[in-house]
Amino acid sequence: MKLSTALILTGLACILVLAAGCTSTPSTPAVTTTIPTTAATAVPTTAAPVLSWTGTWNTTWAEDANWSVDVIRITQTGSSVKGIYEVGNGTISGNVTGNSLTGVWSEVDGEDAYEGTFEFVMSADKNSFTGKWANTGEDLANSTYPWNGVRV
Repeated sequence: MKLSTALILTGLACILVLAAGCTSTPSTPAVTTTIPTTAATAVPTTAAPVLSWTGTWNTTWAEDANWSVDVIRITQTGSSVKGIYEVGNGTISGNVTGNSLTGVWSEVDGEDAYEGTFEFVMSADKNSFTGKWANTGEDLANSTYPWNGVRV
């Protein structure tokens, strides 16, 4: 009899525990707000590859009727170009746009420094260019000073 009383009391205790869980006040669910977004559609780009000017070029250039011959060694990173040539320890730097390379040149002759602008246009076969140069303060668009080159 003691065992059946203990079992009955245990059963009642379980029922009370279950009933307490069922009658508790429900919690309020968290409210989440989802803002609809429009996914960005990727637009493919078809940018033309940058034309390579890297290399060694045999060049000729003139000021008035005086022609000079020189070799330019050009390196290019992306569209940025740097180069060196022997006359006046010369340097060039510029940017490639399409088939054109435009920028600045500079030379040092003793204590005198010279600089200006240039524009080279690559040929269709990519083995030569035609161009022109101007001194600082001169209009490159109207320059009559040629600077041409052939890839070595």
